Amino acid sequence: MQSKIIFFENTFEAGSMDEPKTFHLAKLLQKFCRFIEYSDWEESLLKYEKYFNWFSYGLIAASALFFLPVCISILTR
Repeated sequence: MQSKIIFFENTFEAGSMDEPKTFHLAKLLQKFCRFIEYSDWEESLLKYEKYFNWFSYGLIAASALFFLPVCISILTR
């Protein structure tokens, strides 16, 4: 049984990766503010409100079940 190893050619040209992309905090903050002001993120979030509510109810129930033995042991002392 023989196996072949295939090496792909280097597709990057010299100078194509000059500097890594740096993100400046001011530009990121400006883009975030623009996204909040001019996009319809609130309406798209309202579409998933029912799922967020069920997730929250499940999280509350799971935390109540987790802390129930602790509360019972404290109250029975």
